[in-house]
Amino acid sequence: MMKPLRTLVTILIAVIAAPLALAQEITFTAQVDRNQIAAGEHVKLTITLTNAQERFEAPDLGGLVIVQGPFESSSYNFINGRSSSNVSRTWVLTATRPGRYVIGPAKSRVGKGMVETDPITIEVTKGSAAPQEPAVAQGQHRDPNLFIALSLSKSKAYVGEQVVATYQLYNRYSGLEAPQMDPPKLNGFWSEELDTQGARWEERMVNGLGYRVITIKQQLLIPQRAGTLRIDPMGLTCIVGRSFFNPGRTIDVKSNAVELTALPLPANAPAGFNGAVGELELAVKADRTEVSVDDAIEVEVRLSGRANLKLIEAPKLQFPSDFEVYEPRVTDRISLSTGGMSGSRGFQYTVIPRHDGSFDLGSVNMSYFDPKAGAYKTLNSAPLSIVVTPGDGKAGSPMANRVQRSEVATLDSDIRYIRTGDLELREKDRFLFGSWPWAAGMSAPPFAYALLLVWHRKRQRERADATGMRRRAAEKLARKRLREAEAAIKSNDRTAFHGALSKALHGYLGDKLGLGLAEANAVRIADRLQPHADAPAIAADAVRIIAACDMARFAPVDATPQQALYDDALQLIQRIERAAHA
Repeated sequence: MMKPLRTLVTILIAVIAAPLALAQEITFTAQVDRNQIAAGEHVKLTITLTNAQERFEAPDLGGLVIVQGPFESSSYNFINGRSSSNVSRTWVLTATRPGRYVIGPAKSRVGKGMVETDPITIEVTKGSAAPQEPAVAQGQHRDPNLFIALSLSKSKAYVGEQVVATYQLYNRYSGLEAPQMDPPKLNGFWSEELDTQGARWEERMVNGLGYRVITIKQQLLIPQRAGTLRIDPMGLTCIVGRSFFNPGRTIDVKSNAVELTALPLPANAPAGFNGAVGELELAVKADRTEVSVDDAIEVEVRLSGRANLKLIEAPKLQFPSDFEVYEPRVTDRISLSTGGMSGSRGFQYTVIPRHDGSFDLGSVNMSYFDPKAGAYKTLNSAPLSIVVTPGDGKAGSPMANRVQRSEVATLDSDIRYIRTGDLELREKDRFLFGSWPWAAGMSAPPFAYALLLVWHRKRQRERADATGMRRRAAEKLARKRLREAEAAIKSNDRTAFHGALSKALHGYLGDKLGLGLAEANAVRIADRLQPHADAPAIAADAVRIIAACDMARFAPVDATPQQALYDDALQLIQRIERAAHA
């Protein structure tokens, strides 16, 4: 009787003790492969939950950045009647800057209770790798997965000197779209957009993190005044992780702001200085040096080199008083690149000598400022002489029928001949003086002269108003550029279409509203179209179409069909024309 009772008690004790033994075997631990690393080096964090099947997430990493992971592993063992299981997750982490980092506890709910790991401290020392650019380090600190770094080719420049601003996007996401860009605001700069159509993604390591990097925007900036000039951040709206079943996540990214110290040009500039800054060469030539009276001569002054060529004005040349001189024509052979603005700008003067003789035009002197030398330099051309012959007086000459001073001579000095034939007699006491034909004839020359003077002054004002001439020709030029975009649609050239359409709208807004590339935002456009009631809607459509063109290369497909985008641009120009003439 006692033996069966003893067996029953043993079984009951085993049944009661088994769950207790299993409960004691549940563990939840976190460990790292080392507690001290240098900035940019990796540390491995492993979190293990034993004898429980509950889920757990990553703890607060305290500022450490995930390089890889999590990698999950699990195991199940049954030995000598005892079973055990564990689930582990591993992350590879790094730190982008020195400091003391604390990995917080990971938590998991087991049954009705909560278990958690112990915090872990990681000491990060200064790394041995080359220091990163400040813009890149700042951007990585703001968001280690996606940021824009704005950098300048130089932090100090003279007024008129060229500086290149580069905007680079650093990305760690597998899928990225950037449908909307907010251009940076510029104050005190003359700007020109550089072509980034051929930009490609490249791999780059920054403080132990791998990035795909692309240049999304480059600008050529020329400071127009001395002092500290600020370039505000550029904004970009990105969509990451978008797929057929996932709408993705929207992230707003902003670049860093930068400041440029614009140095004033030295005082006591030479007399021939007209704002040229850079490295220049001067060439002066005439299409011919021996001509006849009233024959036209083309004198070209050409400046070549690397400088702010588009801002250089025509030099004032001194011609003899007997030369009729016309306004110079400007011919540019200028290219833009990451090295700056280079090429040549020519000024062609058409002059017409009115008298014969030998004329020494002397040499042309022009000064510029060399930022490398920090001093003004003067260029001198070779002397130019023109020989003017009397000419043959034939009708083939431009003004052969013009009476020359030397041709005036006395033909008769004797008694005049008696007039014969119809004498055209008039009635007695009837005179032309005081009659209406006399009054009309006397008033016609002053009236015609006044009209001619008004017309001439109006024409001079129009010629002097370069902005007005651009404004009047804006629509015609825009339609010409739009034909290039239309041709790209027919040839199914997506890149050429968006480039041509963007240039057409940028050029139109610059000509019609006087806006630079960096000023084409909704506020400035609406301000220029005031007080038209539809100004805000027109401005919003303009910014939308330009942004869609500029960011098309980031998307695998067009957000808006090309034909629809082209029609929107054409309608936008028509609406602005109506608003401008309202």
